[in-house]
Amino acid sequence: MDSRAPGRPKVVADSADKRGTILRSARELFSDRGFDRTTMRAIAKEAGVDPALIHHYFGNKNALLVAALQPEVDAKTVFSGITPETDAPGEIFVRRVLEFWETNPQQRARAIALLRVAVTHDEIAMRVRDFFLGLVQRALGDVVRSDHQDERYALVVSQTAGLAISKYILLLPDVANAPIEILARRVGPNIDNYLFSDFDG
Repeated sequence: MDSRAPGRPKVVADSADKRGTILRSARELFSDRGFDRTTMRAIAKEAGVDPALIHHYFGNKNALLVAALQPEVDAKTVFSGITPETDAPGEIFVRRVLEFWETNPQQRARAIALLRVAVTHDEIAMRVRDFFLGLVQRALGDVVRSDHQDERYALVVSQTAGLAISKYILLLPDVANAPIEILARRVGPNIDNYLFSDFDG
């Protein structure tokens, strides 16, 4: 007897392949048409699947967008070596972030696309926020002070996202054209301040 809820598609043996096909099709259509003009039905047609299967895997279009465009960052690898004994961890963190974006243009493009859409879509903004907060926590969790940690992480995200927007979306010349080492030296102390300074009040 089939215990699935009515209307819920059967998960086939090649579900991982179908999920990957849906994600690839979604990336292409979101890139070509933009978020608002891309429908779930169009993605299903492009992927050669029933639209119900997309809802089964991802829930709604907002969740699908985040799944399709969320950068694939191995935080343990990218931020390895940042420990309580590390001098100027903020500078190292900023350098590693920028080096990752510069050497992984496809991942950078995904992050930029997410940031663009998040500005006008609350649910996507929430999911993007959670992604970046999780990334910062994994990168700096070993060095951050034990008090006010949520606030410290949030401030680091604000600095990091602001840097990404300034460099890759607004294209502010003094930021967009600056060498990574210069930006790391300029911005890194702000990160250290968020990580270690006394928070009064």
